[in-house]
Amino acid sequence: MKTIAVVTNSNSRLAKFLKNNLNSIFNGLAQVNNYYIDALKENSMIKEDVVLFMIKEKALECEKHVLNRKNIVIIERTLKDSEIYKLFTLPKNTRALVVNDNKETTLETVSLLYQIGINNLELIPYDPSKIYEDIKIAITPDEEEKIPKYIETIINVGNRWIDTSTFIKIASKLNIEDKCLSERIINYSESIINLNNGIKENYKQLFVKNEELDIIINSSKDGFLFIDNEERISFYNNAFKNIFSIREDIKDKKIEDVLEKEVAVLLRKETIKDEILELKGIYININKQVVKSLGQTIGFCFNIQEVTYIKQLEQNLSKKLRHNGLVAKYNFQEMITNSVRMKECINLAKRTACSDLTVLITGESGTGKEVLAQSIHNASNRCKQPFVAINCAALPESLLESELFGYEGGAFTGALKEGKIGLFEQAHNGTIFLDEIGDMPLSLQTRMLRVIQERQVMRIGSQSVVDINVRIIAATHRNLMEMIDEGKFREDLFYRLNVLPINIPPLRERKEDIMLFLESYLSSKQNLKISREVRELLLNYNWPGNVRELKNAADYIELMSEEEVKIENIPFYILNHSVDYKREYQYLKDKCDLRNALEILEIIEERNGNNMGVGRKNIEEILNSRFINITEAEVRRILTLLNELDVITSSIGRRGSEITIKGKNFINWVKNRVN
Repeated sequence: MKTIAVVTNSNSRLAKFLKNNLNSIFNGLAQVNNYYIDALKENSMIKEDVVLFMIKEKALECEKHVLNRKNIVIIERTLKDSEIYKLFTLPKNTRALVVNDNKETTLETVSLLYQIGINNLELIPYDPSKIYEDIKIAITPDEEEKIPKYIETIINVGNRWIDTSTFIKIASKLNIEDKCLSERIINYSESIINLNNGIKENYKQLFVKNEELDIIINSSKDGFLFIDNEERISFYNNAFKNIFSIREDIKDKKIEDVLEKEVAVLLRKETIKDEILELKGIYININKQVVKSLGQTIGFCFNIQEVTYIKQLEQNLSKKLRHNGLVAKYNFQEMITNSVRMKECINLAKRTACSDLTVLITGESGTGKEVLAQSIHNASNRCKQPFVAINCAALPESLLESELFGYEGGAFTGALKEGKIGLFEQAHNGTIFLDEIGDMPLSLQTRMLRVIQERQVMRIGSQSVVDINVRIIAATHRNLMEMIDEGKFREDLFYRLNVLPINIPPLRERKEDIMLFLESYLSSKQNLKISREVRELLLNYNWPGNVRELKNAADYIELMSEEEVKIENIPFYILNHSVDYKREYQYLKDKCDLRNALEILEIIEERNGNNMGVGRKNIEEILNSRFINITEAEVRRILTLLNELDVITSSIGRRGSEITIKGKNFINWVKNRVN
């Protein structure tokens, strides 16, 4: 720990006071030690990092005892402002005796009183050899015992405290840079009267700095407003007045008395970051900053920009992008799901939106890869910029190259004279969506790799490169790893694309979304009911075309249905879809007599066709009438197996067992297999 020595004549009350005074600032940061001149021996040595003396004469007298003379600092002292104010109450030109412990300190006290502005009194330095019978008042810095008995009024201004400037010198010599020390000195300076050495020059510099700052702030086109905790205006610049068409002086007025109500309400929000407000035909961008001092909030600063021109440019850009079709229509709010896997997929996509890294979306055709890509773009910082999409499988190699990279005029036969800008350049500052990237020809994959690496494109027929700033989102329904093994896709390009991989599960693996989507697509017919048979059929259908196929089916159903969606309202390709029931067939063959199981299934289908239920006893009787010997226990076991396979549903009561759509399809499959 750093050390401070304070040297006084003796172990007096002053020595203890000065030590306590120093500890109030340096406690925990430096150790303070007392030394007394009358106790110093010939070989005594003061080795502290800073050595404090009261006056220069004492420092010169004792410098032989100081190890490093550069560490010597002469203490400058002042008075507490609470004690000095009483002197201003005395009548002007009153003669007052100034008394201290010796001649030097008495003269210092007189000089100090004049220095801090006590100019209403005639101050007389006390000389013990003289008598001052005509003086009735004495002023002393806590040395009352030195005052002559004949003095009627004693004004004790208290010990002289170490001046702030001395503490700053000590901190500098000790090389202490601590926020706590700074706060202590600032708080301390508020309780004393600082000596005015250099104050006039400091005020002059401060005035010049304020003038310069005022010119800078008022030359800014941004509006600045500072309010205190009571919402009173402390500061504003000319730009602020111009933005809000203010002509009068509004200092110390409350914001609600100066600004429009909606503006005042906005400014009261806890946080404001790039908030756009339309006011009387102009657009204003507002930011708010909390202003603190010593850990306490003292007010709020607002930066206000008129962005009408920028807003108009943005609107013109959006209009142009819409005209060219370079906008993303979908966002995450429109993506509905009940599937846990799909919710995880969407949450992952939301996180990738915060980045500019390349995204690779994989999934079967019709799962919504472009919808997800557009949602990522609209949730990103590039949402106001172009979204350019191209299907790499839809164009031949030569045309795909010119579309992606553009070309110079006359680059090839049939090229436009003025040339053409490529999609990568059109997507500058925005996002390019490369759909079906797995179908891109190998020759173009090489060029694509360089574009991703260098973020530069070269038009066909050009000798120069164009820098681009684009976010790349690619998608494919193919297994790229298999294509790499087959030599149909570049491995290095795959790893460049596969930075943020997202896989969209097929619709058959998220059956909880099938009815959710269907009901959403049928929203124009809100009272349309869906029969149990249709629900069962749709839930068991494989949906090879995924969400796209479901949307087409919903359009067909909506057109064909009246009050209820029935089996006959379902597209034929779903009804006639060939499903492989080998697993169910083998399961029944292993667990029971397959012929008996099929007979039971047909009996249930026949009875259901006549709107009749059938129970175990009925089934046993019918089988026996067909000369098939079977017990009721065996019927019960077979019914349990059929239930497990979802080909029938069994219930207690008169309804008994009912065949499902899957059961009907299973019977047809078995018949076709036999035939």
